[in-house]
Amino acid sequence: MRLDPHQVGSLNAERRFNVRVWARRSGKTYYTIIRQLMRLEARGTGDYQGFYFAPTRTQAKQIAWPYLTQFSKPLGAELNQAELKCTIPGKGFIQLMNGEQYDRARGLYMDDCVLDEAADIPEAALREVISPALSDRKGTLDAMGTPRGRMNLLYKLWEEAGANPDLYSRSLLTWEQAGRVDATEIERNKALMTDAQFRQEWLCSWDGATPGAYWGQEMSDAESSGRVTLIRRDEQQPLIAAIDLGHSDLMPVIWGHEIGNQFQVVMCKTYQFTGFPALVQDWKQMGMVPDRLIAPHDINVTELGSGKTRLEVLRGFGLDVVVAPKLSLAEGIEQTRQFLKRCWFDRENTAFLREGLAQYRSEYDAMRGVHRLTPIHDQASHYADAMRYLATGDRNLYAYGQSVQPAFKGVV
Repeated sequence: MRLDPHQVGSLNAERRFNVRVWARRSGKTYYTIIRQLMRLEARGTGDYQGFYFAPTRTQAKQIAWPYLTQFSKPLGAELNQAELKCTIPGKGFIQLMNGEQYDRARGLYMDDCVLDEAADIPEAALREVISPALSDRKGTLDAMGTPRGRMNLLYKLWEEAGANPDLYSRSLLTWEQAGRVDATEIERNKALMTDAQFRQEWLCSWDGATPGAYWGQEMSDAESSGRVTLIRRDEQQPLIAAIDLGHSDLMPVIWGHEIGNQFQVVMCKTYQFTGFPALVQDWKQMGMVPDRLIAPHDINVTELGSGKTRLEVLRGFGLDVVVAPKLSLAEGIEQTRQFLKRCWFDRENTAFLREGLAQYRSEYDAMRGVHRLTPIHDQASHYADAMRYLATGDRNLYAYGQSVQPAFKGVV
């Protein structure tokens, strides 16, 4: 089992938590399976438990299982293909699992865990199952993959690693730095891809391709035309906010104001597991209580505890709340596209909002080569919903170069 120089460098730089963002064909899975077996051999005393997670079981079986069976045979491994489990007598085991069924690992302890293509693994898998399982015996965690934008677990761990260098090791390698693919092959691949796809897959750019993105061009135009800049709240202008209601789901709030024909997005903040009283209190502390709050139509749902609708509860705090019209999804997406053409964004305080809007996309059917009609429900969709309510909730906001009739009148 031979390691390339970049893999040896990763081995020597290890911490308890490791994040590897490597280009395609850099030997991520190959290296990781070798590393897991090395840990099992060095630390195993009979009850060692190591786990490898791929996004799907098919990926785990096709990509990692052949390496695991090949490299473990000289160690006297006992292999169970049905369970994708490799046991080394007297040491312990390594088992392949998947992000679609992460609940199967609930309640186990983990000495070692790998998240392969972590961008496609649910955050809940780490937060609710894997992280607690590593706590008993202070197990190690390796997350790896190639970028898929910023609205995913891989990017969050990359940022976490940068903020905590004593706990984490992290590395980002392009195809050239890894040195495993011939330059002529890179050129051949480049000719088949868009520039964004090439930068994502081979140069590990976080600003990569998003097939099926509804507003990718509009968000790219905002950046290239200088509409992503420093924007601060204008106290002389009414502050307008829009919210995507949720509790366990993400609940983004977007603030901004009208300046002439521009809508300036000042800030976006995301809440979770937050009740309305704490929400409004936070706005007061930030000085961001909106003059008008735009909410989705399901704000009229009655809360069991109070017997009041959410609309009544929010108005009870003195807020001017209007309800966005219940449009078809297609109409809402199109109105938002027009609205985005005149939006300006504060660079620092809208970073995740802008990423979410750029990543909002329809599901792609690779077998048929077509995009499905419905959007993917993920983190990006919460930001997109809040922006859609903002764009459609007031006639003055979504009018762009033309007179648009309001879908509702007054306060609902």
